[in-house]
Amino acid sequence: MAKKQCWFVRLGQPEWARHTYARPKDDPLRLLGSVRRGMQVGALAQSADGEYFQVVGDFVVPLSKWKIEAAVAKATTTEVFASPRAMTKPAPPPIIVVKRRRVPVMAEADC
Repeated sequence: MAKKQCWFVRLGQPEWARHTYARPKDDPLRLLGSVRRGMQVGALAQSADGEYFQVVGDFVVPLSKWKIEAAVAKATTTEVFASPRAMTKPAPPPIIVVKRRRVPVMAEADC
């Protein structure tokens, strides 16, 4: 018999930002963090009536309220572990190095 997997929740803006974009002020969902169970991973959102949802981009899936509430009670917050400097300073843009392709050249024979 396969072992049932539990929901794992991490709270904070850095967690939900990996899975979706910031919602407008008038959006009915409030982003809380991330939620994971096995291969199911996404942002955790809560509606005004207390229902929980998994959000990946624009795709929204309802979740079991009592299971997620238990996971939220055990959740960790990522802001506690992040340094204040890391939260305020944006990451530098990535550096891309394009290397030229080497082309073999036949050497001329000296006679």
